[in-house]
Amino acid sequence: MRIQKISILLFFSCLTLSTVTFAAADMLNNTFQLSSENQLDENFNPNINDFWKKSAQSGSFTGTDNKQIYTISIKTGNNQAIVISQGRNESTLKYKELAYDLNRQGYDLYLIDHRGQGFSERLGGDKYRGHVNQFQDYVDDFNAYVLSLDLQKNYQHNYLLSHSMGGTISALYLEQYQHPFQASLFFSPMFSINLGGIPESIAKIIAYSSDEICSWFSDSPCYIFGSSGYKKKSFYDNNLTSSKSRFNSAFNTFEQYPETQLGSPTMRWVTESISAAQQARENASNITIPVLVIQAGEDSVVTAEGQKEFYQNITECSSAQFINIPGANHEILLEADQYRAPTLNQALQFLNKSQQGKLTCTK
Repeated sequence: MRIQKISILLFFSCLTLSTVTFAAADMLNNTFQLSSENQLDENFNPNINDFWKKSAQSGSFTGTDNKQIYTISIKTGNNQAIVISQGRNESTLKYKELAYDLNRQGYDLYLIDHRGQGFSERLGGDKYRGHVNQFQDYVDDFNAYVLSLDLQKNYQHNYLLSHSMGGTISALYLEQYQHPFQASLFFSPMFSINLGGIPESIAKIIAYSSDEICSWFSDSPCYIFGSSGYKKKSFYDNNLTSSKSRFNSAFNTFEQYPETQLGSPTMRWVTESISAAQQARENASNITIPVLVIQAGEDSVVTAEGQKEFYQNITECSSAQFINIPGANHEILLEADQYRAPTLNQALQFLNKSQQGKLTCTK
């Protein structure tokens, strides 16, 4: 997910639960034999694309307000499943490499294009506005999607994986709904947005007021100041990943499938997202399954403070873990091997412990 730094508009002390910071030596470990950068080209690679073509089955369902939501199912006969909740301005296509890696570890995968992006129905009057009327719509859509999968009937172990905005959606979902998941992984979760130093309360007032004023003059919601529709991104001026091959593979999908292109967020999206992130932090104690929060050390899209507060508020589970990956940028799942490999190694080890009954939660 990319949220422009809102300059006009808008690390840690000791943590009480298990916290890990990686040294440089840890970055070279690839315990699970994950896909590496030198195996990728400008479009992932033939093995990954062949896997996706053969295994990824597209579908859809009707979400809140009768919006059509696009999904992908990868079912290869495993007894454990992972549901993926993506970030802003992402499509299921971005997760080809991750799905390939996770499937080789014995997981079936389920992916959703959240409303207003990817292949799902667009909002805000045109296909480029990154808009949502209420953030809760994402959460309710996600609950409907999970219910449709009947995971408890079909799998022995079920897990939830999220990135960025998808982390906010996942946290609110876990806080509000009964669910089939045994553990949850949060990568670079959006629990506070980088607002250029403007306090959340002030940014929210400005964004809300701007949205209201915009509605006087336009039937379409307004973009945040100084932004517009889709623009092709260049690796050389990106703040998302240091991996050129993974950047190109992921972002070239927007050129290959123009219907997935998305522009900047709207004022309403900013207002709703600030409130949702705050709600997710404050109600984290309602989450009663083991969680792993993985923070990108050089993240400039979301901030450390919200992630820290969310983690500290998880009081119902002694198996919660917080990991910082020094040097990694926001798109940690698209990062260079030295950051991505230890990230996924830790995540997969966490899931293995869950399957072995080694992660516990107490009421």
